[in-house]
Amino acid sequence: MAHETLTISEEAIKALSELKKERESFTDLIKRITAPLRKKCPSEFACKLDDEQFEKAALEVRHSGTSRLDNLKL
Repeated sequence: MAHETLTISEEAIKALSELKKERESFTDLIKRITAPLRKKCPSEFACKLDDEQFEKAALEVRHSGTSRLDNLKL
């Protein structure tokens, strides 16, 4: 398994530590708390946007070279 080193603030570490279950690694915690976000279908976000917002978001995604909607501000 590949590993990455992340730099986060002490405040973020404290916040994550408070969410961590006993014997849960930070990797497992992050996977657990982000699972609902990863399971969302793009169509779930589309219904929250008006036509202008949807068009802008679609253009941003198209021109960013990625199909991820993570950076959309809903």
